[in-house]
Amino acid sequence: MTIRTILVVVACCVSTPLVGAFVPSSSTHSSSTSIKTSIDVFKNPFADSIASTTNGSSSAAPPIQTTNANNPLIKLANEIVYTKSGFYSPHDESAYADDFVFRGPYIGPLNKADYLQTMDTFKLHESLPDLNPNAWGYNIDPKDPNRVWFMVRNTGTFDGAPLNLGSGVSIPPNGAVLDGCPETFSVTFDEDRKVKHLTVGYVADRFEGNTKGDGAAVGIFNAAGVPFPKPGPLLRFAQYLLTEIIPGDGAMSYSPKDVPEWWTEKSTEIASEGY
Repeated sequence: MTIRTILVVVACCVSTPLVGAFVPSSSTHSSSTSIKTSIDVFKNPFADSIASTTNGSSSAAPPIQTTNANNPLIKLANEIVYTKSGFYSPHDESAYADDFVFRGPYIGPLNKADYLQTMDTFKLHESLPDLNPNAWGYNIDPKDPNRVWFMVRNTGTFDGAPLNLGSGVSIPPNGAVLDGCPETFSVTFDEDRKVKHLTVGYVADRFEGNTKGDGAAVGIFNAAGVPFPKPGPLLRFAQYLLTEIIPGDGAMSYSPKDVPEWWTEKSTEIASEGY
């Protein structure tokens, strides 16, 4: 057996478990399933095309899955991001469900209170007055009709208020221009059309822009000249220390308590463990 053959065998053995890692368990989707059956307005717009393309053996390409821009959840997600997120504009507390959870690659899970507190600390829209997500590609998740996916590519100029990092630390404006990389966002709504789950900052192409491959607030920090540690033991320790041991009254890396049960049953990862 040659060395190449041995390497191929090893690679196959290592990669095989990953195939099953992306298959969701039935418990993962139990909450969204109950919503689907109770709300007709959120009916999956792709259900018929999915059934027709998965039950047959035709080699023809399936219909292109896209969503009407007038879909009420598409319009609501767009409104939330631009005018109520706390990121690109002041937040609207009433838009978020009591069991809301925020999650990003570096930050989260954050419950509603901690998320709003973190947004009130950073106020990125004041430090970069022209901060813009330039969102595009809104679509409804074929598996969860209450979830809207879309992309953003942040732009802006750090020429407004000092960038507040919390605990009395702030960075004066320096005119830095933000050219973000493409990121994946999602907004999940509950039966009252409140935001139940918000995910941000999952980078699609880290070689684009000037954020050093990071998205969301971390990418903005990098572009503004405030380097953020990469995921690893040092960052995990710092996030634990500043959250559990010497917590401040500003931005938080994750919520140490009062995280909604629907999330804790899904994941126990915290902060940069989600990267």
